[in-house]
Amino acid sequence: MASIPSDENIGLTQFSYSLFTELATFQDGNLFASPYSIQLLLLLLAFGSKGNTSKSLMPALRISKENLKKINNSSNLHEALFNIQDTEFLNIANGIFVDEAFPLNKEFENIGRNYLNSEVKNVDFFGNFSASGFNAWTSNFTNGKITKLIKTDTFPQETMLVLTSIVNFKNDWEKEFVESKMGRFCLSSTNHIQANMMHLTEYFPYYKDEKNKFAAIELPYNGGDFQMLVVLPDVMDGIIALEQSFLRDPTNFNALLGKLETHKVVLTLPKFKFESDLDLETAIRNLCCVDIFTSHAELSGIYLNGPRNLKVSEIVHKSFIEVNEKGTEAFRVTGAANVTEVSNPPSNNTNTVNFKACHPFLFFIKQNSKIIFMGRLANPNA
Repeated sequence: MASIPSDENIGLTQFSYSLFTELATFQDGNLFASPYSIQLLLLLLAFGSKGNTSKSLMPALRISKENLKKINNSSNLHEALFNIQDTEFLNIANGIFVDEAFPLNKEFENIGRNYLNSEVKNVDFFGNFSASGFNAWTSNFTNGKITKLIKTDTFPQETMLVLTSIVNFKNDWEKEFVESKMGRFCLSSTNHIQANMMHLTEYFPYYKDEKNKFAAIELPYNGGDFQMLVVLPDVMDGIIALEQSFLRDPTNFNALLGKLETHKVVLTLPKFKFESDLDLETAIRNLCCVDIFTSHAELSGIYLNGPRNLKVSEIVHKSFIEVNEKGTEAFRVTGAANVTEVSNPPSNNTNTVNFKACHPFLFFIKQNSKIIFMGRLANPNA
């Protein structure tokens, strides 16, 4: 059974659900994002905002005033606001790049670097920090996994401020899959493909929701108290209905965690690897943060002075995930422990259940009740 989530975890879940719901409405197929890193990035922007811009950003981030008070007593907002730790398995790079026409406010620069471990600096978007220079920064952080975050060779003429977030995650399963073989994956009730399916029979936290027609399983990782939660609709064409019901209310997430009980599970899960390339502007606008993209943006806390008002030109978020027999990787390789714990069968739940993820499903990578990533797998071969 899951522990009672703290206020900061509830806020992160609320933001995660709101953001993912927005992304899911206009992105078909596979989808993968880190609401956690995007929330941190927007929080950094909020520290540089004033007036109406600040008033719209802070409620959208779902961070309470009480939690913001923790900032003065901590040197790391990741831990202070979300209690998310263990950079051995999780590494995040946020960047705010401001055109050199707007000299940076040193206080804002220090907040970004010292509290959020972010890259905050003035750049020449049309000189030595062209799109190719920006992509080089990305490639360096991701160890070559992502080489072209910006698709064009040059930034648009009006570019003044670019925000970016990159997430690294690598961890082995606590219980590695014993085999994989080709099997059927149903893209829909009428469209089936062959995919590489992994198999394992073990004891896992599991729950079957008869009312809402889905099953869920929690797969623990070796290190850092991370888990993957897989939520599988009962029917092949059930992913849209699942998103509309399960993601409608953020309290559904913690309620589900509280209902998981250990069962012996015959598990089938596809191997998959894909990139998700997202322009977040529409989603962020729909979360009531319209001002930051317009000339009405009040971001004077970021810079000392400038020829005109500063506004956000782009918010880009590119993610990569690979799930295989050993574990999960998102972006670059980091150290991971290789200790496998011995599972003991539960004393009160010995019935065996089948969990066959052979059609589209939702998945979450989390640290206990804190959501780090959310995804939709629609096609493991895409």
